[in-house]
Amino acid sequence: MNFTPIFVVDRPASLRILSGLTDHSGEFGVLAHAFTTNNFKKKFNEFELASVKVGDSGIYQGKDISYKDLFSEYEKMGVTHGIIKDHYKDPERTLISAEEAIEVYLNGKNKGLYNFELVGVAQGDTVADYIESYKAQKELGFRMVAIGGLLYKIENHKRMVRLSKSVLLRNVLTSLRNMYPNDDLFPLGVFHKNRIQLFSELNIWGADYKGWIFKYDIGESHRNGNRFEQVRSYLKSNIFEFIENNFNSNLNKNDQGNPNINNKKLKPNRLLILSCSKRKADKAGRAIKVYQGVAYTQLRNYYAKNNHLDVKIISAKYGPIDKNDIIDPYDNKMNERSSEIYKIAFRKEFETLSDRYDDIFVFGGKSYQNVVSGFDKFQFTQGKIGEQLHQLKEWLYRDPARKINNS
Repeated sequence: MNFTPIFVVDRPASLRILSGLTDHSGEFGVLAHAFTTNNFKKKFNEFELASVKVGDSGIYQGKDISYKDLFSEYEKMGVTHGIIKDHYKDPERTLISAEEAIEVYLNGKNKGLYNFELVGVAQGDTVADYIESYKAQKELGFRMVAIGGLLYKIENHKRMVRLSKSVLLRNVLTSLRNMYPNDDLFPLGVFHKNRIQLFSELNIWGADYKGWIFKYDIGESHRNGNRFEQVRSYLKSNIFEFIENNFNSNLNKNDQGNPNINNKKLKPNRLLILSCSKRKADKAGRAIKVYQGVAYTQLRNYYAKNNHLDVKIISAKYGPIDKNDIIDPYDNKMNERSSEIYKIAFRKEFETLSDRYDDIFVFGGKSYQNVVSGFDKFQFTQGKIGEQLHQLKEWLYRDPARKINNS
């Protein structure tokens, strides 16, 4: 599978810039929303260099039309893929919309009205939400389900323009790749060349990019009238060449499909897996500092004088994360549903950890321990919280050659 950068376009000038990329015909896609002008829709339809043409519902422009009318606009645009109307961070409303969309689509498809592929959209607040949303829409019959909601709004800005914490992106995509190894994964709005390594390791189908059209020097453009040439030069050197050198050459480099875990045994060869804590700092930061529970105080005290330990944290919101991942504080709690979802979705990652480390200790309640259950090598805390904290402290400072007795 090759990665497809998809350039967001909404006016003829955007297409004129891209029309100069004849050397890269078929290597990129274009995406436009359904509320562009009829003149633009005609030019979009006639644009031949793109391998895929994606139609967006335009719901985040604050406009809404019926699915019958939306699909009619998609046909005018000549799209290859048409995205449903989704609702930001709301998987329930998005699923209702998906049910309506696929009913209208299949009815029209059977009458020969539609020539594009209908694309669902997974939404959520936690990794578990995204997995459930994706699964539910696959069960409705969608071949492709895009992943939305990974951007957030800047104050006084009309659109979603910034990426939410990258750990959420990483774990959503990793979990979906684990569960759906052959699917075309399409994260919406998050393309950046700095994510090419992640996308290559997870074999991502494509992602769209809004900021490409602004990659030029304003002063030089005024002096030389070469804005189009500047943008094309940027795309050639910073997108196409970068993808060729970094994406395609890195495909399947990591057998486990996770950029943060590998099979290589490293020293120190001890791993602590612990649950997130209810108490958290009031601002974003490294996970080991955001979590304020007693276990994290013990861990920070240990690190003040020792470094012979690796740490993996099981978060109710994000799934398994590293201690230095940047996260926001949150109120989500691990429940039986999330525990079972993460147990299945991240099984490969924990299998890899089991192979990599000789000494693995798990601290946390039953729902967290369930996520990593089924591995003989893992040692688990037992009893009341005070007893578990004592066991954790004993394991942290003991001689690595001696095992905690859990019997």
